[in-house]
Amino acid sequence: MNVITALNKKYIPYTLVMLTSLGINSKEKVDAYLLHSELTGQDEEFLQGALDEYDVNIHLVAVDRSKFSDRLPRNDQWSIETYFRLMMLEVLPKSVSRALYLDGDMVINKALDDLYNMAFAGKEIIACDDKGGFNQKEGYGPKHNEMFREAYKHGYRYFNAGVMLLNLELMRGRYSFKTYLDAFEAWDYKMEAPDQDILNWVHWKNVGYVDFAYYDLFARVAHTSGITYEEVKKDVAIVHFPGAKPWENANYHYDIEKLWWDYAKKTPLYMRLLEEFVESAVTDDSIEHFMRSLDEKNRTQADLLQQLMAKVKEIM
Repeated sequence: MNVITALNKKYIPYTLVMLTSLGINSKEKVDAYLLHSELTGQDEEFLQGALDEYDVNIHLVAVDRSKFSDRLPRNDQWSIETYFRLMMLEVLPKSVSRALYLDGDMVINKALDDLYNMAFAGKEIIACDDKGGFNQKEGYGPKHNEMFREAYKHGYRYFNAGVMLLNLELMRGRYSFKTYLDAFEAWDYKMEAPDQDILNWVHWKNVGYVDFAYYDLFARVAHTSGITYEEVKKDVAIVHFPGAKPWENANYHYDIEKLWWDYAKKTPLYMRLLEEFVESAVTDDSIEHFMRSLDEKNRTQADLLQQLMAKVKEIM
């Protein structure tokens, strides 16, 4: 099984959790291709050693970050590394004819053999509906709807790029990195979900779908829908944590996140992850600021209520 992911040094611990969960549940040998621009041989040695008890082989694949324009949208959620998969047709070995792309902010909770070995039936990408299945065009912005107007006329379903089975053999004959660079220009670099918009826009006529609730379950969507940790652990193959992460303290947390920590516990970085979480919990002042703001709003509302009551008494 060929697996692709992209990361920087900061994301090594979280990528290791994902790969550990994959190794625990995989029935096949895994060749993991890690797209990066800053990892070292020492990083590769550490990752391989951490995964030695599983049949997972690490392959670092260097990407030249200078190939990516400074105009590309970037923020805390979208780093330059998110674009690296757009170079996969150039940088991966030609012997890799199919591969499963997996984001680093997820855990693999079941064997993925059925997904990995399914027939492409002429499709370039097999993926899952975005937003945990709530991917109505009304939920996206004006630029998105402008660029996908034609696709939506044909009933297109926008997919989440966190889990993609890639028909690389077919794609190499049709596309190159320049295809995606030209797409950036067509969008005038105004993507809402940067490379995900581009992948959808370029490939929309050749996408197949699998069940998002099994292969790309958005953890927070599941939680707000009343699905529990026990149900997810029993019934879901891939649990995705887009947006707020289980390892970040200053977020709203919920029971499904325990599954991520279950797999983190299997890695040599577990104690470090716990210490960082606790350190953040005792030093982060965002909740204190929020409570002060809330208290100030309550006082303002109390003052307004007193003024209103005074006016009512005057009228009476």
